[in-house]
Amino acid sequence: HTHPDSILADSCDAAAMSGGGSSPGGGARQGTPVRYGISPAISLQEPTEQDLILSRKMKEELEAEFPKETAEGLKRREAVLQELEQIVTEWITEVGVATGMSEEEAKRSSVKIVTLGSYRLGVVHPGSDIDTLCIGPPHVSREAFFTTFVKKLEQHASVTNCVPIPDAFTPIIKLKMRGVSIDLLFARLVRPLADGKDPEEAVKDDDVLRDMDEKSVRCVNGFRVADQILQLVPDKEAFRQTLRFVKFWARRRGIYSNVLGFFGGITWALLVARVCQLYPHYSPSQLVNRFFRVYDQWNWSKPVMLCEIVEPQNVPGMAGVKVWNPKTNPADKQHLMPVITPAFPAMNSTYNVTETTKRILLDEFRRGYEVVKNVEASKATWKDVHDPFPFFSHFRHFLCLEMLAKTDEVYVKFSGWVESKLRILTKSLEAINGMIIHPNPEQYDLRNGDGRNGDADWPLGCGMFIAIAFFGDQGAFVGQNVDLRPALHQFVDVVNQWAEKDTYSSGFKLRLKNVKRPRLPEYALQAETKRSRKD
Repeated sequence: HTHPDSILADSCDAAAMSGGGSSPGGGARQGTPVRYGISPAISLQEPTEQDLILSRKMKEELEAEFPKETAEGLKRREAVLQELEQIVTEWITEVGVATGMSEEEAKRSSVKIVTLGSYRLGVVHPGSDIDTLCIGPPHVSREAFFTTFVKKLEQHASVTNCVPIPDAFTPIIKLKMRGVSIDLLFARLVRPLADGKDPEEAVKDDDVLRDMDEKSVRCVNGFRVADQILQLVPDKEAFRQTLRFVKFWARRRGIYSNVLGFFGGITWALLVARVCQLYPHYSPSQLVNRFFRVYDQWNWSKPVMLCEIVEPQNVPGMAGVKVWNPKTNPADKQHLMPVITPAFPAMNSTYNVTETTKRILLDEFRRGYEVVKNVEASKATWKDVHDPFPFFSHFRHFLCLEMLAKTDEVYVKFSGWVESKLRILTKSLEAINGMIIHPNPEQYDLRNGDGRNGDADWPLGCGMFIAIAFFGDQGAFVGQNVDLRPALHQFVDVVNQWAEKDTYSSGFKLRLKNVKRPRLPEYALQAETKRSRKD
């Protein structure tokens, strides 16, 4: 059984030892022989003085464009998390007393708010929200979390927005507390913890998943994955620097979105972590070079993994748990760019990728590698690597979706629902002969622009765009008629199945338009001009 990394090691080894991200020749020092992950390192070289200078420059340029959270900002976030934990603890005690526990007993119930995602990985910037997980005791139900706890939050003076989305694939409460955006998940422990046992430590153990409900497993997995990533990289600081650069690049190039079939935050973290394992002593600028090169050359019929996959039969009481396995699971075999999470149960973080998004991602890896080589040859700057993708000037035809709403709550829920179904539309469009499409993850606020787009009846709204292009080598021909209606009708039918449409009837609206470049709305053009002006 040959693993992609060993193939990669063979194909990259000679090149890795000379040039392309490190000084040529045998001058570079070898670091200590270490092994992280499922295969030996490709190179144990240490960075040269030149590499360290390039890395410093990369860090400075990134800090100027995309500053990280300030010390005061981090302090404020910590205070908000403590306040949130206090509210949760009060609520859990109330629920315990209501179920017949003594107050003393209810107070002893272990409960913990832990962070996951970019916050836990240490790559926070001022605008980012905090992904959090509430680990609750067995006597507290998910239903109570989405009813009585939501009520308690809504009545709290520090909480401004609070939108529960209990029916999402991963159920979530979105809230704003003292101006900090928080996404809050909930996992219910199956068995009470021994006195003094820390819930945060308990959920790192596979045994905690035994008999846990599927939604709690999914929520807890986010925490376990972030925790594992940090255990599996050789140098946390080099990992963070590289990840910050890669995430900023992905955002600017319009490929940061799990929902639309690109990659989400956790996938970018896993990809960077694997490169760190393969080049354990490299500096961040070398790791960015290798990041682009490794994934430009990757054989995507093989998964990217940070550690071996643990099979459920090897974990007591877990036989029913689903683990990613393309040999036994036909759906897993269909995945186009598998990037597997390290914590049990292993899942593919990129199950949404389509042929279209794969093509765009591969183009971007290739472009990134070319530009980074120019940076190393002093023919370009780091800024050139993450130049924004010129979406509106690159294409001529667009499909525009405008989601309109009358209140904040409807807006968050309806735009989230439409966005989560957009992949159905892109998949039917990509099947049309001769046509290629390019979905844009950005949601453009309709209130930007000159006010013409602001509609008095619809105070809130955003526009999303899918570019459409025709190419002869894709089967297009002059005079061809393309009928988008079947794809659009099917999409509208799906959007109309929204479970809450009667609750909010006449409070939301979806507009679909076919737009040519000269007729693009002001709010979209202004946003693009603003981005390129920053450069």
